[in-house]
Parts: sequence; structure tokens; C-alpha cells
Amino acid sequence: MKKTAHNPLDTAHARAAAIYKLLSSNPTRAWKEARSALKTFPRSERVQFVTGLVLISQGKKPQARVQFANAIKLGTPTPDAYINLAQLSAETDKLDFAIDTLDRAQERFPDNLQILIARVNVFRIVGDAPRALEATTAALSAHPSSVEALLLHGLLLSENGRLLNAITTLENLLDDSPNHVVALINLGRFYAFTNQPSRGLEVTERAYKLSPTMPSVVENLAIRKRENGDFLGAVSSFRELITLSPEFSCEALRQLADIAAERELIELSKDIELHERKARSPENKAQLGFARAAVAKRVGDAQGFTKALKQANRLTEKLRPYDAQSDSQLHVGIRKQYRAESPAELSHPDLPAVPIFVMGMPRSGTTLLERMLTLAPNVVGLGEVALINRHMARNLAASTPINNGLPDLRSEYARFQNLAGYSNWTVDKMPANYMHMGWINRAFPEAKLILLRRDVKDLALSLFENYFDDAGQNFSFDETGIKHRMDLFDETIADWSSLGVKFLELSYEDLVRNPKDSLRKVCDYCGFPFSSEMLKPESNHSSIRTASSVQARREVNQDSLARWKNYPDMLPSIFH
Repeated sequence: MKKTAHNPLDTAHARAAAIYKLLSSNPTRAWKEARSALKTFPRSERVQFVTGLVLISQGKKPQARVQFANAIKLGTPTPDAYINLAQLSAETDKLDFAIDTLDRAQERFPDNLQILIARVNVFRIVGDAPRALEATTAALSAHPSSVEALLLHGLLLSENGRLLNAITTLENLLDDSPNHVVALINLGRFYAFTNQPSRGLEVTERAYKLSPTMPSVVENLAIRKRENGDFLGAVSSFRELITLSPEFSCEALRQLADIAAERELIELSKDIELHERKARSPENKAQLGFARAAVAKRVGDAQGFTKALKQANRLTEKLRPYDAQSDSQLHVGIRKQYRAESPAELSHPDLPAVPIFVMGMPRSGTTLLERMLTLAPNVVGLGEVALINRHMARNLAASTPINNGLPDLRSEYARFQNLAGYSNWTVDKMPANYMHMGWINRAFPEAKLILLRRDVKDLALSLFENYFDDAGQNFSFDETGIKHRMDLFDETIADWSSLGVKFLELSYEDLVRNPKDSLRKVCDYCGFPFSSEMLKPESNHSSIRTASSVQARREVNQDSLARWKNYPDMLPSIFH
């Protein structure tokens, strides 16, 4: 009987497939096998490609780039090597090379959906949201029925500040794919961002029914419950998350440290200690540090609070360093552009309600004031609307005249107001709007601007003790960064005042010491009557998406005044 000739190509492909299978269960062994296979089959594009994947698992991304490039030279039969090479290149700031790689891939594989999606991801990696959005449009043009492209389009609309369009996109996606779990949890987030908490919770619960063991679903459900004040439900979901996923456990413990019942703190502290012994990554160690600090604060352990908080912030500051120079340039650049463009005030399109903008440094009391004001008749809250901040950032990045976009900004803001239902006044408590006060005057000349200030020592402590996942708050993890941002704030307000911007200034201390007089002052300024109901923020059951989700549900109190004195060594250059 004649023997069949042995095919080296088939053997190389089989070897590559075996290494790929091994990668998920034993990456160390896969790396050993990949090195051996490379020596035996140096001309196999499959071996080169799989070795690239193994190198990524080993954290050796520069070497992985070489393997993917080799696979392409050897004539890779699929786009995967191009896609991986492009994404790794983007991660190392080689955007031009990444785009060129995808262009070459598209020449070889015309209109391939995964290449089009990879182009979107490359722009997202480098933080170019506008070009990423353009890339999703191109992907949808070539593949209009692609659910993946439609989902990315919705996410990119949100990242570009077009949140209402993002909601419409995901709603349309769910009309055709009602069980798309990722679309559901993102739509839940977007509803929450637009102050539609009931709808946000509803769609997130739908996602949970479909995928009750998917960690990201359980996490989103827990967050929606916390925002809505269902702390018992949130605690249950965060505990469920700990049992489901080690990856999410440290973040869940940080959240639990704020909202768990007092009787659960001893057991919670043991859980934190157990996870601290196992934690390896700086991110996990930082999350657990914030959790330990929160527990220490609640049980009155000042020394433990100080030690844990300093360590947690030190770790986080290294992971998310604050770029003070860029922050200064942004603050100054906004006002420079304001001076450069001719004054213009808009009155069209009509707004459904008079906008009230409550602004200040984060942790200055904006949430408390909003919850008090929205207890007055015909006054509703919008939460923190990021629309103005994103509009400004987009125009500054593109170096386009900001005045030209103000009518669209006004129109989009009216859509946000309409979502809240009928009202005569709306309250937007986005703290960062202090950077844009002059532009707000131009776009919304009928608006009322309220600036909150707080004792700088209490403000600094509150910033330092809270974990913010927004990159715009990176200054809060370092004493020098906090001081720099507070100085920027003072300079900005003084400059807007010199430019003739009108606003009402209010102090947090006056608000909690004498709420009635402070609120009467605000009511007179805004043009609606004072109501005694406004003195009971604890009766306001609307959602809270900020770090104040626990404190702001309490009755007005003075517990936070001069609290910095309990921790004199926390921030010495600010406290002394």
C-alpha cells in the first residue's frame, strides 16, 4: 500500500492550532511551544500569527508586532494579522503606521467588516472620537445591517457628545435585536446620563434577566440601583458580583464600603483584607485602599483612614497622572477663544424652560443645592449634563469658531430639557461648567448661573477621599494637583468676572448653616417663589449619579464643616 506524502504545511497549521488552544489554559506552556514551533516552521504564517497572540498574553507587545508583521509578509490568508498589528501600533502612538496597515488590509480584503471595525478601534485607542465616529459611519455604509457596527456607532455618538442620538441608535438596534445584552446595559447608562433613571433601571434589569451571570451586567445593575437610592438592592448586587468575578471584586468592595449597613462593616473589613492579600495589580490595590479608607472613616478610625487613603491615592496617581500643564492650557484657551470671537447672544430656538446652571469645584455642594431647588414647584433637575463641556472640547480641538456652533448647542440643550417633562425652570448641576460661564451667557442669555464655593480645606479633603473614574478628575489623587486645580478655579472665576459675566455666588457653609436665607436668595435671583419643601432634601427621591449618592439623601446638616481638622496630617501643604 502506497503511503500518503507528508504535508509540512498541514503539520504547521496543526501545531499552530494546538498552541492557540493551549493559550487559554496554560499561557506559559503555550509560549514554550510557540518558540519551538517558530524554529521548526519559520515560514508558517499561522505559527507567526499565533506566536504574536502568545506574546500579547506575555505582555510582550513590541515582539508581538514583529510576529504579526512577519505573518503579513508570509501571505496571511485572513485579516487578523493586519488588525492586530494596527491595534498594537495605535497603542504605542504609531497612528500613521496603524492606518497604513489597515489601508493595505482593505486593499487585500475589500469592505471586510472586521477591518472597518478595527479602524474604529484604532481611533478609539488614540482618543480620536470624531474620526472613530466617521469610521463607524463608513462601516455602516458598507454593512448597514451589522449589529456590531451599529452598536459602535451608538457608543461613538455618546463619546462625541451626541447622547440623544446615541440613545436613538441603540433603541433602533434593540428593535431588531431585543436581546442584545451589551446594547441594553449601554442604553441603561445613557438613560441614566440623561436623567431617565426609571428607564435606565428597566433596560438594565432586562439585560440581567438575559445574562444574570455576566459580570458587566451585574455591575451595571448594582450601579443603577445605587443611583436610584436602592442601597439594599445595590449591596445585594455588588455582593453577587464578588462571587461571579475576581476581576470586578475590588471595585465592588469599594462601592460596598460606602453603602453597606453599619452592622456589616466588620465582615466587610475582613473581605477587604482577604482580597488585599491576593491583590497583585496596582489598580486592584488602589480600589481596596479606597474601600479600607471608607470603612475606617465610618467606624471613626482617623489614623487608619489617613493611612489607607494616602496609599490608595498614591497608587492611583501613578496610574492616572494629572497633566497640570494641559489643564491650565484648557482653562486659559477657553477664555482666550471667548475674547477672540465677537460677542453674540442667541434667542432662537426657544427653550422650553429657563436653565439654571449650578457650578463650582467638584464636592462643593452642587448636588445638595440641586436637590433642594428641584423640590420647588415647576423646577426639575437635569443632573449633570456634559453637553456644554463636550461641545467646547470638540470645537477647541478642531480649531473651529465656537460661536458658529452655539445655535446647535442651544437646540440640543432644549432636547435635554424636553426629556424632563413640563417645567418652568431646569437645574443643570455640572460642576465643570464654571470653565464655560461666558459661553453659557452667549448661548443661553436667559440662563441663571449660580457658583458654589466651599472652604478650601474641607473641599480638598472631600476631593482626596473620593475615587473618581472620570479622567477629568485626575487632579484629585494628589495634593499638588488639588492645589493647582483650586488655583485654576479661582483664576477662572476672577477672569470671567472681569469679562462681565454675571452670576450669583453662594457658599456651601451658608447653605447648610442657614438654608432658608440662602435658598431665598437663590429663588429671588432665579425668579421663582421660595417653598418650605426645599428645606427637606431628604424627601427628594430622584436619582443621584455622583459620589454624593449617600450624603445628599440625608437632611441638611453641618457634619462636613471643618472636618479637615480631624485629619491634620492628610494634606499638610493645604491644611497648614
